[in-house]
Amino acid sequence: MGYPSIAYLVFVVVILPWVEGQFPRVCTDRDSLRDKKCCPVPKGFTTLCGCDGDRGKCQELTIRDWTFKYSHYRPFQMKDERHNWPRALYNKVCICNANYAGYDCSKCAFGYYGKNCTQKKNLIRRNFLSLTAEEKDRFMRYVNMSKHYVSDFVVTSTPYKEINKTVMEGGDPKSYFYDVTNYDLFTWMHYYAASDTILPHDVTESDIDFAHDGQGFPSWHRLYLLAWERTLQEIGGDEEFALPFWDWTGNATQCDPTICSEELLGVTDQATGIVRGKYLDNWYVLCTSNQTNALKKACEPNITRAGLKRDTDDEKEKKVKEQGYTMTFPTKTEVNFALRFETFDFPPYNKESSCNFKNILEGYVSTKTGFRLPNVHGLHNRVHIVVGGEMGDVPSASNDPIFLLHHAFVDRIYEKWLRKFKKDANVLSSYDAPIGHNRDDVIVPLFPVYTHQQMFKKSFEFGYDYQDVDEKGRSPDDEKEDESKSLGDCPQPDCYPNLPKSAAPGKLMCWWLMSVMLVWQLLLAD
Repeated sequence: MGYPSIAYLVFVVVILPWVEGQFPRVCTDRDSLRDKKCCPVPKGFTTLCGCDGDRGKCQELTIRDWTFKYSHYRPFQMKDERHNWPRALYNKVCICNANYAGYDCSKCAFGYYGKNCTQKKNLIRRNFLSLTAEEKDRFMRYVNMSKHYVSDFVVTSTPYKEINKTVMEGGDPKSYFYDVTNYDLFTWMHYYAASDTILPHDVTESDIDFAHDGQGFPSWHRLYLLAWERTLQEIGGDEEFALPFWDWTGNATQCDPTICSEELLGVTDQATGIVRGKYLDNWYVLCTSNQTNALKKACEPNITRAGLKRDTDDEKEKKVKEQGYTMTFPTKTEVNFALRFETFDFPPYNKESSCNFKNILEGYVSTKTGFRLPNVHGLHNRVHIVVGGEMGDVPSASNDPIFLLHHAFVDRIYEKWLRKFKKDANVLSSYDAPIGHNRDDVIVPLFPVYTHQQMFKKSFEFGYDYQDVDEKGRSPDDEKEDESKSLGDCPQPDCYPNLPKSAAPGKLMCWWLMSVMLVWQLLLAD
């Protein structure tokens, strides 16, 4: 899958402020790192965090420690620098008042606008196919601009201990941090959240993923998309811009030609797998599997590879024959199946549990039986596999701009579920989910910090809505309300002591029987 030519980043030297990301450049000087404080003075103010304008204060950063109290705790995780993120570098940060936000409290919280952040409005995220030609091109223009404009955030591949050691010895930490473009910042963050733990002597652990394989999957990506959407608004100087979504249920066999065209998201060269198009001919990628040696070494963000890749038809056929993958996009029927499940997640709150909305949405559970099986790749996961190339490799997936459209649709499904069942963060486990996925865990590595609890809310709270989704989560293309709709092989609501009778019934069995069936299916799968 590797593409041999190496290119180095060429930036347009335009600094765009207020992007959510890893570390603000202004907080990576020696004094800030020595004092472990990220409390800048915003433009137009004279005190830290704009305190003189009542925007915020510089306060102690409070984050729950990762300890044996958590069900998924393992000692090696304490050696992963992300477990203490971002406290490994900062103990004090700006805590903003009212509707103010940002690392220096100079911007507005999601959904708020105006000089004093008092104006509230909802933007509509629309189906990409329903956009005008100008609106489609606008999306591509903003994305392309973000690939060339330098962020005011920087990233590092240097261990935090080494940075701290250098600073305490009086050294200059500047060389440890890389400038990146706005687009590459988001690619880096996705890689950083999903990458393996790298230990001494070339030992790696793949047990940690802060963005996937746990109950925080929808809320992690919700914040990620909000931050990316805000960035594109600022790059384009366009407060009315909202991310469109790609409804991949509309064409089972291929990306709709009106989306994957030369003028927009590009077409795949069947000889090389390289994506060609008006905006993608000169695209480059970073943090790919080849560049990180399958995650055995840290990504160097200043080293890139020319050309965005997606799977060719031959590569797709090979996946069918050799790996047994279903190489068609999910259907509306499968989406509707996921939306019948009122229960968000079950123990152990990772990718292994069956009969719950989260794992059906992420794609680890069959949309026929409702059960988790090793060879199942549904909904979200299957789209990544079918598109292939960079999208087919989780850490590097956001190199492909189609990632944004795909995840906006995944977020739309999540939003429909939130509204349909009137759920909030109380469905999240406090201590029994994997590291980084518990209710009060920080969403790594977006900065300033947010928790999953803060992001587990309806989209209205963040200033956006979805086309053709009403307040009860209903859409014109939904299946009709029918109490006979099955939950596959999952138990009927009578087996759930805390679920309402209105949930759609499945087969007549309770959890002890379901567990027996799951073990039996796993044995057969082996």
